[in-house]
Amino acid sequence: MNHAISTQNIIRSAGLFMLFMVSCLFRAEAQLDSRMTQFYQNPVPINPAFSGIEDFVDVKVGYKMQWAGFDNSPTYLIGSANLAFKIAPNNDYKHKGIRLFEPEAYSSIENDDDFGFRKSKRHGAGIFVMQNTDGGFQNSGAFLNYAYHINLTNQLVWSVGAGVGYEFNKFDPSGISVLYPDADLTYQAYLNGDNQKGSVDFNLGTVIYHKQFFLGYSMLNAAKLMFKGQNDEFNNLANPFTHNVQFGFHYRKWKYGYLISPLIILNMRRDQPIEAIGALRMRYHDKVWGGLQYTFLGAVGLSAGFYLTHNVALNYGYEFPTSKINRVSTGSHEVVLAFKLNNQNYSRAYLY
Repeated sequence: MNHAISTQNIIRSAGLFMLFMVSCLFRAEAQLDSRMTQFYQNPVPINPAFSGIEDFVDVKVGYKMQWAGFDNSPTYLIGSANLAFKIAPNNDYKHKGIRLFEPEAYSSIENDDDFGFRKSKRHGAGIFVMQNTDGGFQNSGAFLNYAYHINLTNQLVWSVGAGVGYEFNKFDPSGISVLYPDADLTYQAYLNGDNQKGSVDFNLGTVIYHKQFFLGYSMLNAAKLMFKGQNDEFNNLANPFTHNVQFGFHYRKWKYGYLISPLIILNMRRDQPIEAIGALRMRYHDKVWGGLQYTFLGAVGLSAGFYLTHNVALNYGYEFPTSKINRVSTGSHEVVLAFKLNNQNYSRAYLY
């Protein structure tokens, strides 16, 4: 009875936390926005509650060239690392006897039977750095994340996360031209002003996940501390604020060696309609994988990857725009390197 009451209280608290973040939605401003094609490869910048979800030190390095062939096309560079550490004494993540002589059997137990180390309460910690360039604009940022994971049931886990970081924005108008420069007051203000500003941003997120699915919600920039430059025109330039809903489902048949994962992410920003991205991935024997992706009213994407070694993976994504920009662009290219560090338990990745 006490356990049932405790579970009800946890679920009620999760609902109140979600309600609080939704209520803050319309007060949020903006933060550095990650536009990576393979969002499921690196969800830590999207939602801090994903920090520590894997059973190893999860390191990602990614680069994207958007709209290749287009002058001053946007580029995105991102690197991240996150890990989990337990807080309960004498509560090992896994039974260590199996992994010494039969790692594949142990990995099957982790994924299909007892949900592995996720049965124990634990902390998650993460860090990520980003740099985006788009014409004369450049945004850079570095963030620290923290998450707390607790079991609602034997195989259902709730994670609540928060992040804080510093973002720096600047604009170089030297390579930019306009049709009527003398009559364009904004352009003149940029030419003569100090086009830079900084801010400390705070993020919130939560994820409920199971061995077969996850559902997350995050709000970037729940609070912001601004450090304005000398150019008021640039200071008042509105950056699109972003909040996200993430959903994924895992259909596993380890007996036949494959896993199929449909994934959905919703990007909601004040200055744009809701953007929905759907992806379908298939992973075979934890060695190779491929997928399709569709951004509604935006682009169609293909992705593929394989393990270079047991703990190093290479991922490639190609995205072709379905809008009119495809007349001048050959598409977007993205490469992500993934590293499993300190993976002593031969664990499979949960998210990729």
